[in-house]
Amino acid sequence: MTKQPYGMKVTTLLNAEEKLSKDLEYLCSLIEQPDSEFAILDALVYSHAVMAISNQLEYIAEDLSDNELNEDEDYVKLSQDEVFTLSSYNDISESAIKALEEICGISLKNN
Repeated sequence: MTKQPYGMKVTTLLNAEEKLSKDLEYLCSLIEQPDSEFAILDALVYSHAVMAISNQLEYIAEDLSDNELNEDEDYVKLSQDEVFTLSSYNDISESAIKALEEICGISLKNN
């Protein structure tokens, strides 16, 4: 018995990729051009957030980029493992971003 693939809107993946890219760019700018209002109080928390976002972005942009599309090219076909992996990367990123906000006062939602 063949498992049916899951489908995720192409626009959803593209929007996620764009948001993650902007978040990563913002975090990197804090090192390149430090802002006294948003000081990095804990380098480990900061680097964990950067790596979590980077890993999630890489998975979406590189690992899923070769996946097949449906006939209308509106949906990317995903296996159950890919759906679980996407969810896992998202959970890790959300946790890292929450820690960044709580410990360093850096919020990606407000900045």
